[in-house]
Amino acid sequence: MTLAQDNMTTSRQLIEHAEEELRSGDLLQASEKAWGAVVHRLKAIARQRRWRHGGHYHLGQIVSRLADETGDKDLEDFFTVAEGLHANFYNNWKTEAAVRRNIETVKLLLDKLSAVYENGS
Repeated sequence: MTLAQDNMTTSRQLIEHAEEELRSGDLLQASEKAWGAVVHRLKAIARQRRWRHGGHYHLGQIVSRLADETGDKDLEDFFTVAEGLHANFYNNWKTEAAVRRNIETVKLLLDKLSAVYENGS
């Protein structure tokens, strides 16, 4: 199994865990696990394409490149939602309804990123 495949597996596990944490009422863990699912999916794509992916800055660059490449500007908007979940982990300001909606948006982002990954480099 390649590192990119490992990232995809981890991403799938993390979004499942995010939904479990949401059901149990742990909004902080649900938020961070959803963010982690996005990070791992972006790292999988970056590894596949041999792009830099070492920091938060690189993640934003990956999303911008993919949005330009695919013409899908939702990628950037949905990534911003995921970043908001990451911030929520540290600040605990989102309501349960907001976290739930944001996780649904993250799932849409993950689907879009999976399609990019499956199309290869």
